[in-house]
Amino acid sequence: MAIDTNLWFPLFEFQEWSYESFLLLPTESERGAPSGAAVTGRKWAKGDLLCGQAFRTSEGYSLDGTLSFGNGINLSVSVRGALGTHDRPATFEGTGSGTDGPVKGTIYRLVGWVFPGAIQNGAARVASIRGSVWAVRGPDGRELIELGGMPVGTVGAFVVTAA
Repeated sequence: MAIDTNLWFPLFEFQEWSYESFLLLPTESERGAPSGAAVTGRKWAKGDLLCGQAFRTSEGYSLDGTLSFGNGINLSVSVRGALGTHDRPATFEGTGSGTDGPVKGTIYRLVGWVFPGAIQNGAARVASIRGSVWAVRGPDGRELIELGGMPVGTVGAFVVTAA
């Protein structure tokens, strides 16, 4: 079995990150519009991702951190991913969970891609992270409504960039 020597490991540490998620909410008339037409959307959430170093695992890497939205709204984030290959992005699957206070019980699932900056010696500083977020469960006592007021099952797009 050949080992790919062009794998790269994502370097997250020593950077500040900004998180933004968006919802597409097309109207009935927009649903029938041709490709390329504008549709209604809105910003779902805005906050900061606080994380440290990613760690190599047998499957790729792992990373833990916190998504902080202000006003005491914080989600614990746990990510597992596959390394990037050549100039292709690394991938990941993660969970954002509310562990205490008004967000306790909240669950979001995140999937996406980690895009590299310059790749050197099998590692790359992360340039951006993009993917989708799925509201799985709202907080205790409001399990069917996620923190932004949308019903569970809502899916949006997100981007994480250096702040």
